[in-house]
Amino acid sequence: MTRQGGQRPADIAHDWWGSLARSESGSARGALARLRRAATPLDVMQEPEALRLIVALGHSHAPHRAAVLAGVLASVRESDDITVARSVGRGHLDGTENVILSEARFRRLLQSTEDERMEHMRRLVRLLKGKAHVPSLADGILFWGERVKQRWILEYYGAIDAHPSSRPAEQQEGTDSD
Repeated sequence: MTRQGGQRPADIAHDWWGSLARSESGSARGALARLRRAATPLDVMQEPEALRLIVALGHSHAPHRAAVLAGVLASVRESDDITVARSVGRGHLDGTENVILSEARFRRLLQSTEDERMEHMRRLVRLLKGKAHVPSLADGILFWGERVKQRWILEYYGAIDAHPSSRPAEQQEGTDSD
């Protein structure tokens, strides 16, 4: 799904995150800190920088999901090339069976409600020590539904390639929602 101007929501989110993360201004650092401390999506929505993302994403996305995204991206320090589900699951590049996120916690994420999702996604970012694939987080949060859950399961268990650029375009698009 693309927005006006041809920009995908994941690209809009990546640009928003990048502009804040790269900024050396005190106001950007303060905004990120306030977003990290926000307890609920409603708290996130009260931050002007979060509203900038919500507006940039437009009316095609629920403001609640865009607020969750802003609250989660505020914890990302560096973008990675490997999708989040693969990074925390059994699909590590080193071939080990060690997982960063246990299967039980992964199941809880998959079963989480809209209100719980921000904390579950923040936990993923913390487990990844702030290095997470921003586009997969954006698509996962904005389009959370059966297709996204299925893709995350396959990535978590290493059943599909974790490099989004190697997937066909229709698989890269997050077009489903509950």
